[in-house]
Amino acid sequence: MAKPCYKLRTSLFGHTSDVRAVATFADGTIISTSRDKTALVWKPSGNGKDYVHTATLKGHSNFVSSVCVINPTERNPTGFIITGSNDKTICIYVPDQIEPVNILKAHQDTVCKLRTGKKEGTFLSSSWDLSAKLWNTNDLSKPQLNLVGHTAAVWCVSDLLNGSIITGSADKLVIVWTEDGSIHHKLSGHTDCVRDICVINSNEFLTCSNDATVRHWNASLGSCLGTYNGHENYIYSILAKDNGTSVFTSGEDRTIRVWHNSEISQTITLPTQSVWCIDLFPNGDIVAGSSDGIVRIFSCDPERYADEKALQEFEQETAKTKLNAQLELGGIKIKDLPGTNALEEPGQRDGQTKIVNDGNIVSAYSWSQNEQRWIKIGDVMGATGGTAATSGKRLHNGVEYDYVFSVDIQDGVPPLKLPYNEGQDPWHVAQRFLYDNDLSQLFLDQVANFIIKNSQSAPVVNAGAQYADPFTGGNRYIPRSTANATEQEESVRPVVHNSSDCSLSPSYIPHTKYLKLEHANLSGILEKLREFNSKQNEASKVSDDKLDSLVTLTASQASEQSAADVLSTFKILLNWPDDVLFPVLDITRLAVLYKEINDVLCTDDLLQIIKKHIKPEASASNQMLTFRLLVNMFSHEKGEKLCYNSKDEILTLLSNLKSLGSKNNQVAVSTYILNLTVALNKYNDAVGRVQCLNVMFSVLPHLNEPEALFRTLVGLGTLLYTSDSKDRSNLIKAIHESEVALNVLRTMSETNVPANTTNKLANCSKQIISLIF
Repeated sequence: MAKPCYKLRTSLFGHTSDVRAVATFADGTIISTSRDKTALVWKPSGNGKDYVHTATLKGHSNFVSSVCVINPTERNPTGFIITGSNDKTICIYVPDQIEPVNILKAHQDTVCKLRTGKKEGTFLSSSWDLSAKLWNTNDLSKPQLNLVGHTAAVWCVSDLLNGSIITGSADKLVIVWTEDGSIHHKLSGHTDCVRDICVINSNEFLTCSNDATVRHWNASLGSCLGTYNGHENYIYSILAKDNGTSVFTSGEDRTIRVWHNSEISQTITLPTQSVWCIDLFPNGDIVAGSSDGIVRIFSCDPERYADEKALQEFEQETAKTKLNAQLELGGIKIKDLPGTNALEEPGQRDGQTKIVNDGNIVSAYSWSQNEQRWIKIGDVMGATGGTAATSGKRLHNGVEYDYVFSVDIQDGVPPLKLPYNEGQDPWHVAQRFLYDNDLSQLFLDQVANFIIKNSQSAPVVNAGAQYADPFTGGNRYIPRSTANATEQEESVRPVVHNSSDCSLSPSYIPHTKYLKLEHANLSGILEKLREFNSKQNEASKVSDDKLDSLVTLTASQASEQSAADVLSTFKILLNWPDDVLFPVLDITRLAVLYKEINDVLCTDDLLQIIKKHIKPEASASNQMLTFRLLVNMFSHEKGEKLCYNSKDEILTLLSNLKSLGSKNNQVAVSTYILNLTVALNKYNDAVGRVQCLNVMFSVLPHLNEPEALFRTLVGLGTLLYTSDSKDRSNLIKAIHESEVALNVLRTMSETNVPANTTNKLANCSKQIISLIF
């Protein structure tokens, strides 16, 4: 019997950017989602081959990255369309309606995969926020299960008939979860991001990966039953039918591969670079979405093939695309690249990168100053079906970005990787970049402007997992330094007085909004909480479920009910011994960012714990995390009032500190002072301003971290913006009488900083000097 041969059936035009996900109803309806921020509904035209666009779904504000459908049943005669997006939401639609009937906001990052569940009315979601969730359409108020255990983006999720759930991640692991959400197996074998999963029977499943392989697994045993090789690049999508006898994959090598009994029986090449997604119709036809924005359907039934003219045009486009890919790479003409003889010339500095045409391969090399030679760092990936900006295929630590820049910070140091997505705030991205790489806050303006000016195409080096990622657990949880990086999640932004006059220096005072310290390694905190919890006596121990719920609340909006539920857990944990309290303080400072928890937690009981851990004899990590907790308490009214009413006691304890310790502690202390000055101005507290100013005078000599010094000076300047002229005169007089303050202001206003930094300290100091003289 001849094997089925797939040929083009029809092409659907409507999207203006990459089609990232497709799903099909049993009646033949197709839902396609795209980076053009839309989800389109397509229905059969009636001629057995073609489709018509019937609706555009509304509701998302960013790329629509995933989709699944729930077919109509007797209990639910309409069925559902479910879409996920880079806007972090999941939209639920009833077919034939373009507005969502429900919008779920439980994820904290891109919802990159949605999958219909095996149990009626259920579906699963996975996200770059390191979690996967199980949902039931009968109760969408909260997930049925929240699965947290991966240390990088969770790219895919599926479930088995027995209730087990499978997840795959950029951490290269596949995890098998039991029906109650516990980890049953962690499966290793893939050497790159795990991108998709398909279940082939009640106990076996397949996974595909950026390592260009398919792996066959036994869920109950946790063993790998085989590896399929055949793709030449990333594999993005995988499906199976007939208990895995027939398998379908698509990927970055422009192909859909049809497998029979683990061997490739047909390769369908498309006239585009990335075949992002595929789905199957009940009749065996394949629907595919790709980077050229086109949805294509391929059939194995000659009756449904496109006409000869369309088939010939498709083949011609495919041949032309393949030729162009061989000639051009990321906008660079390969023939114009230097050959390997260019590597005979020594580099100018350590870490310098050079791209060369190495025969049939384009390779990137880095100059090693120590070894005095060029070292190959990877092959450069091919064209991207348009521009890199429209395909979003650049991976950094397992997550896709529109751009991944190489940033030279200084000579002799290899370039740092700066990921950026269109639509993000360049200032916020720059802030996270500084945090990641432990760089001075003085680089903020320069990095933000670099992003703004350099958002353009560049080739991508596929050099494997070279960079640790503290945001996804790449570094271990170290509370004293938060994975060796200063906590600077939110920064003091310049006040723009006249945006048309770019010659004006930015003004940082007065500061009017409370800063938050939100960055966290949640998986590391949870691991440490579990470790310490296991060592407590029964009276001081809580269940792992309660610890999981506590961490989950910091990753999603908390309801009043959930806030009340965890209050008793906090009361137990906050009374742990001092030497194991740091993860508790860390999760507490994250929890108070939510109003419902802030309202119940910010009481006198919490204040007593705070005062204990900012005393001079307190441990350095507890002291730093307690000041971070104080900073975040200002986020909502209950915590704000507790901080304001307790300022006398806190400031007294602060002034008694002989040392402010590490740069992380200095930034935490200075951010607390800055937030307090905002509150003092809000409540127009003249006495409090003087008291705070005196504490600043005692703190300033102990600050050697530029960002901490900057935030304290911003606070000082903010105090001077009082509407009471007498009050302002008293503050100015006090500054004149403080030799410490005057020396700092003069030194900072006259300091010479590196030419490649923006002198925020100098600008701020000059602005304060102009106010007091």
